[in-house]
Amino acid sequence: MKNTLLGSFYLSLAASIWGGMYVVVKVVVDVVPPLELVWLRYVIALFALLLIGGVTKQSWCVAKRDWLLIILIGVFGNTVSIVTQEVGTMLSSAQMGAILTSTTPAFMVLFARMILKEKITVKKSISVMLATFD
Repeated sequence: MKNTLLGSFYLSLAASIWGGMYVVVKVVVDVVPPLELVWLRYVIALFALLLIGGVTKQSWCVAKRDWLLIILIGVFGNTVSIVTQEVGTMLSSAQMGAILTSTTPAFMVLFARMILKEKITVKKSISVMLATFD
């Protein structure tokens, strides 16, 4: 039970930080261009990850065969998505950015179907509907 409560706390914290970022980005992009903002975020994140990784003694070994996949995930999954999110928020509104990002579960199910050949079950469909109407 303790892990469930702690997990729920972390998920709620992540959701509130993620949701708050749209408002912060909307204010900050008036001063800092989106691409510079993304780079600043990554520099700060790199320092934080190195600090946390050093304190927790994380292993930094990555197999050579995994580097291409990691680079592709970094470029598309993080860089392109964050840059387009911040440019979109700059050109639109924080509320519209949050609403459009809430469609993520639907895209996850569709991509899982196309790429991983997962079946779209009733449970997944209901989950997407609940996430959409949330």
